[in-house]
Amino acid sequence: MRKLNDRKVRWIIREIEKGSSMSRVARVQDVSRVRVWQLWKEYVETGEIPRLKRAGRKERPLLPGERRFVVEAYEKV
Repeated sequence: MRKLNDRKVRWIIREIEKGSSMSRVARVQDVSRVRVWQLWKEYVETGEIPRLKRAGRKERPLLPGERRFVVEAYEKV
């Protein structure tokens, strides 16, 4: 499986609108048919091409106690 980007998502939507099958589009982009269906469903419901979100966990700042713990541990080494 490959990662999709906004350009590939636009291509997927455009190809389905032209009449290409979901299976063919999924095979060309090396993604699952389910993922193509998800993108198409979101497009049909909102009328806008889906935008991909940034992957991963959101950053959170270190608390003062955590920072102190890391600094102390680093100084011991």
